[in-house]
Amino acid sequence: MPSSTRNRPEKSRLHQPTDASFSLPTIAEAIRSTTSTFISVGIPSDEAPVEARMLLRRACDFSQEQLLANHADELPAAASKFLENMLKRRASREPLAYILGEKEFYGRMFKVDRRVLIPRPETELLIDLCIRFTEQHHLKQPNICDIGTGSGSIAITLAHEIPNATITATDITDDALSIADENATIHGVNIRFAIEDATHPLPLTDFDIVVSNPPYIMTDMLSTLQPEVRDWEPRQALNGGHDGMDILEPLIRALPFRLRGKGPVAAFIEIDPPVAEMCLETARDTVPDAEIQIHLDHAGLERVLVVLRA
Repeated sequence: MPSSTRNRPEKSRLHQPTDASFSLPTIAEAIRSTTSTFISVGIPSDEAPVEARMLLRRACDFSQEQLLANHADELPAAASKFLENMLKRRASREPLAYILGEKEFYGRMFKVDRRVLIPRPETELLIDLCIRFTEQHHLKQPNICDIGTGSGSIAITLAHEIPNATITATDITDDALSIADENATIHGVNIRFAIEDATHPLPLTDFDIVVSNPPYIMTDMLSTLQPEVRDWEPRQALNGGHDGMDILEPLIRALPFRLRGKGPVAAFIEIDPPVAEMCLETARDTVPDAEIQIHLDHAGLERVLVVLRA
């Protein structure tokens, strides 16, 4: 495991035998050592201390408050062994969410593993847009379809935030739907799940809202992604083809058949900024009577294709 010379003596204490001739590090020392290790393997310096504290909380089974209150205490032997294993995994650049087995999205925790994409903060924008649309148009019981649901984080969050909604969630793999169904059970929501290849859509129609975070990264760009994404997350959930449109184009083309024929309807589809113009052109050609726009994320990037029809 790579480390800097400066931090080597402190970090080695995590690996010492636990007999009377050795002492375990304090929790504060373990946090510093773990942070140093993370930085040495390429994890950004602003993320490393946050992740270190998260791992220590899991290793010690502490809340954030307990971790702070016990900084000066010796790291328990069982926690030290558990931490060492997690350190090895994270040093290999395995995503922290897979190590912990969960990821927060819109204030709720969702089970994740290598079968599904890890939910991103920018995807929360889809939830905000769906909620705003239902409120603006006074939709009391909207019928919503989440395409490419993965862990189910979007569909389940919408079920909580729009309690009277009827929600269908689709994905191309049984593995993903298995995790999504488990997350739905954990969160106590009722969602209809269905296997579907978005390039050959099922006859699922009459939705008020279609929402999706599909694969949209150009194939040539996959090698440039961070190791956590490139080497660990499911390629099928990332790869949008040579121009990024392999899934996006058929998904957009199917909107006239999926959306309800009357009344206010909308589609909110997460995209990659490089494909924004192609998505706009495809949507304008497919749904000429709709208002088409690109919604920017908090970083000012073109992030969501919005299709609105009053």
